[in-house]
Amino acid sequence: MTQPEIFAELKPLLVEVLGVAPEKIRLESVLVSDLGAESIDLLDLSFRIEEKFAVRIEANEMEREAIKRLPDGVYEKDGYLTDAAIGEIRKSLPELDPGKFPKGLRKMDLPSLLTVSFFVQLIARKLAAKTEGAVHA
Repeated sequence: MTQPEIFAELKPLLVEVLGVAPEKIRLESVLVSDLGAESIDLLDLSFRIEEKFAVRIEANEMEREAIKRLPDGVYEKDGYLTDAAIGEIRKSLPELDPGKFPKGLRKMDLPSLLTVSFFVQLIARKLAAKTEGAVHA
């Protein structure tokens, strides 16, 4: 599936979960601040994505990937993300404005950064990995 196809299939899920008008949903929309998502909505959305696209989305997936890439493994200190961790997360979310990652970002604030584009890209990676796994099986 292409990213535009994934977006087209994701959009109705977002409308259903968040109760927003389809025209408000854009790739750059931040789920929490732009579309009014709450943490329970993000969980619901993850389950619906898993059903719709037949992929598995694990809790804290973005964090686990960043931790794996950290040379010294120091992801957070006293509840705040280290500069190295923020750098790795920025790589995972290139569609977000770097200003969205202020110094002193708390681990608990990460969900407030998620965009529609993040989910489109995550689904695309998951589908590609699934296809790749099927080819090598």
